[in-house]
Amino acid sequence: MKAARLHQYGEALVLEEIPTPAPGPGDVLVRVDGAGFCHSDIHVIDGEIRVLPRMPLTLGHENAGTVAAIGAGVVTVREGDRVAVFGGWGCGTCDYCITGHEQLCAAPEWAGLSRRDGGYAEYLLVPHERYLVPLTTLAPEIAAPLTDAALTPYRAIRKALPFLQADHPALVIGLGGLGQYGLKLIRLLAGCPVIAVDVSPAKLALARELGATQVLDGRDANLAAQIRDLTHGQGVAASFDFVGSETTLALAIASTRSLGKVSQIGLAGGAARMKVLDNTRFEVLFEATLWGTIKELREVIALAESGRLSPIPIEVARLEQINDVYARLKRGDVQGRAVIQPAD
Repeated sequence: MKAARLHQYGEALVLEEIPTPAPGPGDVLVRVDGAGFCHSDIHVIDGEIRVLPRMPLTLGHENAGTVAAIGAGVVTVREGDRVAVFGGWGCGTCDYCITGHEQLCAAPEWAGLSRRDGGYAEYLLVPHERYLVPLTTLAPEIAAPLTDAALTPYRAIRKALPFLQADHPALVIGLGGLGQYGLKLIRLLAGCPVIAVDVSPAKLALARELGATQVLDGRDANLAAQIRDLTHGQGVAASFDFVGSETTLALAIASTRSLGKVSQIGLAGGAARMKVLDNTRFEVLFEATLWGTIKELREVIALAESGRLSPIPIEVARLEQINDVYARLKRGDVQGRAVIQPAD
């Protein structure tokens, strides 16, 4: 089968032929009809996040497709079923795994981000049927980004719901794929006003279309003051930083009111620094959330299949174009989510 593999940090992905895996007992082989290209893959390819235990490795952790073959003992899916793939695979036995938080496992087996190959290939070997969420109406290229680009903000926003209030705005920093889904989900789950910040005029225009109450240019040196003015000096009820740089984390912390919450979702390498009476108010909670659970993915898929959560802009590219997609996403030229389509 064809696969795009990383051989060395800092180098382009290599398109090559590798053996198609055969499912063993409990395994499911999925034909990959859609694999979302995530910004975290850029950090891995560039060597900014060095988590891979081996190379070459096939990246790709946002996947959806069609069941191609099943191993002995698999009973919940059969060949031909369309499925979304939960990618936060764990050991299955630690406290995090047995309580449903496999993405927090201390010995992760994540698809495309561990020793296990991911979905930038024609086929993906899934180690257990529980990682598959059935699709009834969604096309795989629409469903694939839901497994991370929607699931990750969904978890962060659900955990922040006690802080979100109809009469106080939330702040969304960064309107990439996750931020766009984040804005949609805040409007859907909480219904509060949203202030959106980005450096791209096109993404700010899109944020308005998605329901942002106010949009602010992230290049403005007076952003914190503008947010204070918009909130009558109080600050926002919750901030969601989908970038995670030093600058954006500082803005999120400075903009959040007392009894509010700052959620870091982006992993751009910044450090969060909080000093009461200096850059933060009293009783502001900070949390760095990670991905989501299988149950939360089922909920996201249900929202999407019912039409309550509409897709962000999706552009589809062939596997042979994957390095071009990497370059365009790194330049900020992808408006929503780029989805690789490896299977013919």
